[in-house]
Amino acid sequence: MAPAVDHAVVNVLADMDAAVARFRAFGFTLTERGYHSLGSINHLMVFGADYLELVGIEARADPVRREVAESPIGLNGLVFRTPDAARLYEELSGRGAPVLPPVDFDRPVEIDGRIEHAAFRTVRVDPAWGGGGRIYFCEHKTPELVWLPQWQQHDNGAVGLAGLTIVAPAPDAEASRLARLLGAAAVSVIDGESSFTVGEVRLTWCTVERYRARFGAFACSSAQAGSPGPTLRDTYMAALAIRTGSLDRLRACLQRPEARSVRWRSAAQAVTVAADAAYDCAIEFIE
Repeated sequence: MAPAVDHAVVNVLADMDAAVARFRAFGFTLTERGYHSLGSINHLMVFGADYLELVGIEARADPVRREVAESPIGLNGLVFRTPDAARLYEELSGRGAPVLPPVDFDRPVEIDGRIEHAAFRTVRVDPAWGGGGRIYFCEHKTPELVWLPQWQQHDNGAVGLAGLTIVAPAPDAEASRLARLLGAAAVSVIDGESSFTVGEVRLTWCTVERYRARFGAFACSSAQAGSPGPTLRDTYMAALAIRTGSLDRLRACLQRPEARSVRWRSAAQAVTVAADAAYDCAIEFIE
């Protein structure tokens, strides 16, 4: 198995309309609303080979996708690509990996005035395994209905996912667990951070102290000192990095009136958007 990151997921629960407006203010182009047959809704920000997904629920949905409804707001989905989910399940379960049987679902997509159905088959890592969020593998049965040129052009210059940071009490142990599951390269430990690269995406684990030192007041709620009980978790997905072809284009988007309430900071080679402005997900844009 040669792993590749397919997409990352930010859960916005019942606040999808406001979330769409906020991410558009960041300069992203979002797809039309998708309605999953499993009972969730979504919008995508599609890049060259991967994408960022906003997922949520509707108040009167039937069915309701429980794995979304029962997850907290924030970055909580890391999805790897597979060309054959059924075969992957047999391979992983055969060696004792904590995976659940494949699930098929779809969502309608309007293309040139006609309705098509984007179809998927996923294999989830058992939630009891942990990992800081929902980790699963996705087989795209209709990739031509996802990676469309009109959705891949973003005012902020975004071109792809660059990294994902997970806070954990024992970063090296957590990184090594996922590396073994993926059959990925060995984990490297540098300056207290444990990481390995999957395709072009860097997955990094660090302690909450290290994360706070890096993001400060821009950190997600679980890392804020004195956070109330329900938001305190030992291991959680805490930050996302996105590549852009132009930080100047991004800065111009963040200076528009619709982004006036967004807290962000700029450095020579990166712009960071505060987690409280991005549904509890700190986002670092790198050029």
